Amino acid sequence: MAILLIPPSDFTEDRAKLFARAPSKIYFGHIASFMVLTYLAWDVLPFFVLVIWAAWEIFGTPILLHQLTKSVPTTSTADFDLSAWQIRLHGLFAFVGVSWGLFVALGLDVENPAHFSIQMAIVAGACASASRSLGIFRFSFYVYVIPFTGLLALRIFMLGGDYILLGILVLIFMGMLCRLANDTSEELSDYLATKVENLDLAQKFERAAYEANAANLAKTQFLVQANHDLRQPIHAIGLLSECLRDQTMNEEGRKILDTIDASVGNLASLFKSLLNITSLETGAIQKDISVFELNDVIEQVVRQALPEASEHKTKLAHVATSVWVETDKALLTSILQNLVFNAVNYSRGQRVLIGVRRRRDCVSVEVLDQGFGMSEELQSRVFCEFERGNSDGPNRVEGLGLGLAIVARTAKLLDFSIELKSIEGRGSHLALCDLKAVDKPLSPDQNGATGAHVQPKNQTIMVIDDNPQILAGLQLLLSKWRYEVVAIEPHSLSFPKTAPDVVISDLHLNIESNGLELAQKIVAHYGRKIPTLIISGTLTPELELSAKKAGCWTLLKPVSPRELRSTLLAMRHKTTE
Repeated sequence: MAILLIPPSDFTEDRAKLFARAPSKIYFGHIASFMVLTYLAWDVLPFFVLVIWAAWEIFGTPILLHQLTKSVPTTSTADFDLSAWQIRLHGLFAFVGVSWGLFVALGLDVENPAHFSIQMAIVAGACASASRSLGIFRFSFYVYVIPFTGLLALRIFMLGGDYILLGILVLIFMGMLCRLANDTSEELSDYLATKVENLDLAQKFERAAYEANAANLAKTQFLVQANHDLRQPIHAIGLLSECLRDQTMNEEGRKILDTIDASVGNLASLFKSLLNITSLETGAIQKDISVFELNDVIEQVVRQALPEASEHKTKLAHVATSVWVETDKALLTSILQNLVFNAVNYSRGQRVLIGVRRRRDCVSVEVLDQGFGMSEELQSRVFCEFERGNSDGPNRVEGLGLGLAIVARTAKLLDFSIELKSIEGRGSHLALCDLKAVDKPLSPDQNGATGAHVQPKNQTIMVIDDNPQILAGLQLLLSKWRYEVVAIEPHSLSFPKTAPDVVISDLHLNIESNGLELAQKIVAHYGRKIPTLIISGTLTPELELSAKKAGCWTLLKPVSPRELRSTLLAMRHKTTE
């Protein structure tokens, strides 16, 4: 009996599920053949034999076959006994093969050539179709076709004469069908093996992708959660180190202070790069489209890069342009800062040129340098995270290699394209393309003007922060800039009698109200609008929009003293307009 069972390693359960889908075809062929054979044997076999045969074929075979197919579970289960199910399957088709073989052999109408031909054709068709449906379990086909065609061949041999040749042909046909069923079964084994292998590979890839996504999500979540706590100390160190500038110290002390400032600046730059990548990944950065003069942005970026260019003895120049564009000014500035500072860092002692080129209704900002250049291999991956040029050379540039990755993602957000051409040892040409050029407005918005850099006259600033170090740092720094400072801790909040000229508040104060809500309370308390600056390490687009609607200014930590002073002067200028 063991030879009739397909081992579990040959996908017996999968075969059973495939077989369970076949009965509709088997029922149709079974009923059609039964009706024709019964008609052809009507004059050959006794009536009671026909009745017994009809009862079995109409009720017995279909019911047993239905029970077999319905007992196959749609999902894997330990309660399903495959071996017992196979034995029932083989037993059923062995009985079917014997009954059909006996009926056809006894009911063979040799006196009527037409009937005889039809009977032989039905046998051939039934066996051939069964090789496909029963080939799923080839032993079921063997125990069906061998008694079926074997009994028929025996009956034909008994006719003698030329019928012996026909009997031999029937046996040959039986052998061919057995071979076909065997091939069908082996092909099915190969198919199922490939399917299992592919499923296994797909599951491995799915697990690997899940683990990679989980790791990436964990990294992103860590940066999001740690965002505020990591920004706070950098912000405080920057404020306090600036306060030391007015202290009496020797030359060595000033050099140490310069080193501290440079280190804090580098740390803040690296930290902002990591958080910018995180913000782009999470979709936290949204576009704020406006119309502005492109030359203003380019000049601003060049001014910011001049000190570093001077330090590296890089000749930095730009060609003025009168083009106005429509895009997000802050994000465009960020892109150009990365491109220009990269060019300055990788072109030490050489030249860097920034220019604008018109391309139909668009313009491109192009940065050309005579620096180290890039190999073709590096050019293919330079816009990926943590990729840096000249990472081990004598003029190695510090950084995480996130600048161009941020450029690529921000450009995609703004629907810009980037073109890169570079020759190793001769320089690079980077072009930011597809900036939408517009006509110059009749009344350009001057809200971004910062006004004259004059010292404040008797201005009072109320500073609110729950971090003692930041509160002390702001108080010292603002006092140095000749502001009157009222420092308030939110837990012991008490408003002075005289209204301040400006309020600087952290967003998250560790009390029920946040900085925006507290600013509204201050306005209600004094009965007049007071310019307010909200500083936070976790500004979202929604919070920035709320601040804008409330008339508040915003800065994202860590804030450099230069940013703070420029913003205060801009707020003063806006108030006096």
